[in-house]
Amino acid sequence: MTWSPVTMRWPAQATEWMGQLSAAQGLAGGELASTAKRLADLNGKTSTSPGPVGGAAGGAIAAGRAALADQMGEAPACLVVTPFQSGIGQGRGYQRFLSAPNLLQQMAGKLVDVSDTGRPDGPQFALCLMFLATRFDQLANSLARFNALLPMPDLVRTERRARHLSKLETEKWEIPAAGTLPRWQALPLERCTVVKAAQQSMAGQLAVLESYAADSSPMADLAALAGRKAAQQQGRDQQLADLKALLADGNPDSSMRARLIGPGNATELRQALLAGDAPGHEWVLCAGALLVGSEKGLSFVRELVGL
Repeated sequence: MTWSPVTMRWPAQATEWMGQLSAAQGLAGGELASTAKRLADLNGKTSTSPGPVGGAAGGAIAAGRAALADQMGEAPACLVVTPFQSGIGQGRGYQRFLSAPNLLQQMAGKLVDVSDTGRPDGPQFALCLMFLATRFDQLANSLARFNALLPMPDLVRTERRARHLSKLETEKWEIPAAGTLPRWQALPLERCTVVKAAQQSMAGQLAVLESYAADSSPMADLAALAGRKAAQQQGRDQQLADLKALLADGNPDSSMRARLIGPGNATELRQALLAGDAPGHEWVLCAGALLVGSEKGLSFVRELVGL
């Protein structure tokens, strides 16, 4: 066996199938011109008639939009406190901790922090959420259940960091198997300039022909559109039904605590937040969210958390 010199050339045998496209491409060009002429001839000869659904649904649409704006239009002020925020948690390095009483103190202090320009003012209600845990995996699981329904950016980041820290604690004792080098891997053809340009050109020609192969009559297109609209409506109804079923008959989650206080100004809300029995220092790894707004603005979240 001898080593042959490398000669870069176009793979003519591998792409000889492209010659079979020329007849179809010529037919496609003629069909395009014929279709344009037929559409021009139909101008002014056809008309459409809207169905009765639009007029009948007008009142329901207006009422639904008004109810949705009334329910969701007023966004409450939100404060999220996590142990990973700068100056909040205790500990060194990546290991940060925040007990439940200290969490309440942090949220109560932000209610009367006059240096924060975003602090809500005036008589309002406050909804306090606490996520209690003693380990990083517990905190991540608790936040994951809440973020699946009402994600908040700070809580999502806290969930990810707690998940990574829990994984680090588990995997740092594992010794990976490196294996022997070199290893088999796929040839990265997508990085080859010639292959990339050829693939784009051939894929473009195939896409043009596929558009003609998928051609159908206008009546068939309208029937397919009606079918898709019906399927979309059924899908939306099923999605809402699944969400209601998921939230129906839920079991109490001891790792999440919620409380509604108010009405009152910032000082009164702070006093009410610190009053009463609260989780103790045995919960060493906690996060919380404080929502402040009107009773109507908090109604959706309040009902979502079971208050």
